[in-house]
Amino acid sequence: MSIDHILIPSSKVDLHTKKDSALRLPVRKNELVEGRVVKSIPPHHALLEIKGKQVVAQIKVSLRQGDIASFKVQEVNPQYILKLVEVTGGQKPVVGGLLRGGGFSGFPYRFLLDILEPLMTHGGKTAPGNLTDIVVKVWALLQEMSLGPDKVQNPRFLHSFILNSGMLLEHKLKSAFLSGMGARNQIKALIGQDLKALVLGALSDPKSMELFSAESTKHFLDSLEQLQFLNLSAMEDKGKCLFIIPMYWGNKFKFAQLLIDLGDKSGSQANGGDRVFRLSLLLDMSSLGPVRADVSILRKVIKIDFVVCNEEVQRLFDNSEDYLRNGVEKHGFSVQQITCVLEEYNILAETSLIDDIIDPGEHHISLII
Repeated sequence: MSIDHILIPSSKVDLHTKKDSALRLPVRKNELVEGRVVKSIPPHHALLEIKGKQVVAQIKVSLRQGDIASFKVQEVNPQYILKLVEVTGGQKPVVGGLLRGGGFSGFPYRFLLDILEPLMTHGGKTAPGNLTDIVVKVWALLQEMSLGPDKVQNPRFLHSFILNSGMLLEHKLKSAFLSGMGARNQIKALIGQDLKALVLGALSDPKSMELFSAESTKHFLDSLEQLQFLNLSAMEDKGKCLFIIPMYWGNKFKFAQLLIDLGDKSGSQANGGDRVFRLSLLLDMSSLGPVRADVSILRKVIKIDFVVCNEEVQRLFDNSEDYLRNGVEKHGFSVQQITCVLEEYNILAETSLIDDIIDPGEHHISLII
């Protein structure tokens, strides 16, 4: 990334860059420029976009995702100094900022649920005759692919979720086309069990679009594709993949983040070393509050670290350690360690696993306002 370092003392911004002119920020002295807050990363960072370049910034003031900040370029050599002129409300965030709040906001499925819940829930249920077949199928598939009390111990839930979520639509279409005979029937079958395919079908159905919001439908498709591209890049570069999983509990939708880390291809594992698998899970529990679990697996040895924000919840986890240990060992693993530590509520509730995918070294700034 083009910028290594930015400082903003008071209302000023210092941008320290490498000497290579190709890596410099394309701004001129006395120029007025805009920067968008792509994502707030509590407690002291934000992801900004300035002239199409995204940079991670260290901040000392509150910035909200979507805010548009205006700066005046005071110096460009030997370092950039930008003066903060104004901060205003902005537009919908893109990929870096979509997961603020631990993913509990429901990206990208929230766009669909905002349309469907008023139609399908008891309080605002539309007359059955007004609902199209596609709308009913989208709602049913959302519920089917959501984690619920009846699916907690289903070992194939994650596999089913990934297949139905729309994340693999293009791959499934390619496989169907290459299969030759029977491709048409395969495609017809997968459309009914793929969320992205169903929503694309709704766009071409005038009656469905009378119920759907064209803007929200487009936001869902755009956001899902951003998540697909993010995962494609992260898997190729770092062996990581991020999923946002709907949870349907007590007739309400909540959301979890799951990060799967298969290991960096360039690391020791690529040279025949032992492979460490890592899983991170963020949950928003109605009784326990936000909970993070980090699991490391080396061969058949597991290490589990929990993060909670309440001492009573911490005691509950500590008292359940033997139960968890016995459950893990029944599957042939040995438990090296189980810990549970406290974190401030505001920090844990604002945590996002996307920070484990975006490499600060690729676009790091130290930004102080």
